[in-house]
Amino acid sequence: MVSSIDGNGSVSKVLQQQRQQVDNQQEEQRAKDQQQEINRQAQENSAAESRRNDADNRKGRSVDLTA
Repeated sequence: MVSSIDGNGSVSKVLQQQRQQVDNQQEEQRAKDQQQEINRQAQENSAAESRRNDADNRKGRSVDLTA
């Protein structure tokens, strides 16, 4: 097998670039995953708020103002 290493250390440079690309992709994926979780929680909170404000659901939680 013939090695393609030359005086400039090009293999080392290529490996370094590849590692950097992988690091960048992993960071992008972490950011996407984090945003998806934020969106999921927001949607869950919105659904819970909708249920709380549902007219049928409020019947048992009305406040008596006749005092």
